[in-house]
Amino acid sequence: MNRIFKIARRRPHIVDFYTPFIYGVDTYRIKWATNFDAAFTTIINSTNVGFLDPAINQNVLDVQPLGSMTATGGRAVRIVFDPTTFSIPDTSSFWLQYVPVTGGVEGTPSAPTLILPDSANKGVGDVTIHGNAPSAVSSAGALQLDFPFLMQNIRIHNEDGTNSLFVSTEQSGPEQQLKPDSFPQWQSFYGTTGSIWVRGGGGIVAFSAVMTLAFPR
Repeated sequence: MNRIFKIARRRPHIVDFYTPFIYGVDTYRIKWATNFDAAFTTIINSTNVGFLDPAINQNVLDVQPLGSMTATGGRAVRIVFDPTTFSIPDTSSFWLQYVPVTGGVEGTPSAPTLILPDSANKGVGDVTIHGNAPSAVSSAGALQLDFPFLMQNIRIHNEDGTNSLFVSTEQSGPEQQLKPDSFPQWQSFYGTTGSIWVRGGGGIVAFSAVMTLAFPR
């Protein structure tokens, strides 16, 4: 699955979200969760004209080109909100998911996407994620995890004592097997990666990953 939304700007109390306008989609639904393996809860149901949280002063927002989301310069739907409006901590990481809704029926949700606090967007220090990879028999059933930007120096540890963790860097692509709780584990020092696909072989597998921003801003 390709990325279907991007966060153009992340600052204290501002998440600036863009997704392409899709003909026929009547609701652009945003969900959040504390972690990628937790239940996602709806926070925003936007129309195709976009959404601006009343808590945000419009004068502090950047002007963004409407065609910035598509290669052909098509229209984008912009959703800007303050996490604290929805009781989401603004100073810690969380995860977002976008779901298109047509005729009241939810479509395929996006991959869970990591949203970092402003303090972590400067490239100082490590970024850590931790959770469970689903059990699947092949890479086709792996869970896609999208990072906020390109990441590097990724180190992944399979914490399960019984089952292997399988990791790939493209959908249904070749996989690296990480055996149960053994070293060395999966590492990528200089290559940049925007997404990973993870699955457990034989059961749900707990894992952790540490990484840094490839191009700190």
